[in-house]
Amino acid sequence: MDQKKETIEVEKKKSNKDTIVGIIVVLVIVFLGWKLFSGPSTSPTSESEAVSLTTNPNPLRTGPATFIIDVKDRSGKAVDNAKVSFDLNMTTMNMGTQQGNATSQGGGKYAVSGSMSMRGPWRVATKVNMPDGTVVNKDFTVNVQ
Repeated sequence: MDQKKETIEVEKKKSNKDTIVGIIVVLVIVFLGWKLFSGPSTSPTSESEAVSLTTNPNPLRTGPATFIIDVKDRSGKAVDNAKVSFDLNMTTMNMGTQQGNATSQGGGKYAVSGSMSMRGPWRVATKVNMPDGTVVNKDFTVNVQ
């Protein structure tokens, strides 16, 4: 009877060990699949290009607004020959997406106009096609007062 009990306990331990190994294998597969299908990141990091945003007026009010997108390369130098586009929409309700291409103002600054039709938070999504072919996507949240 004791030998049968020992055999059952050994089998339970082996079963628990197999379950844990199986869970670890599944987690590794899920993680690797996520990394594979998520594609390369195009968001800036501390080593890549810098994109910043200022507005006029500041703070924003309802009505027309100008968005100034400042683009710098990895060394902090202004980039004048990038292609900069944007999408503008309210975050709390769909007020219709405004899209456009920014025009170069020199010194790495690009300007685009939009209309702020309502108070509250708005998302400004920028896409910068750098001269070397890299793409930098950066989103900003601005508040209209």
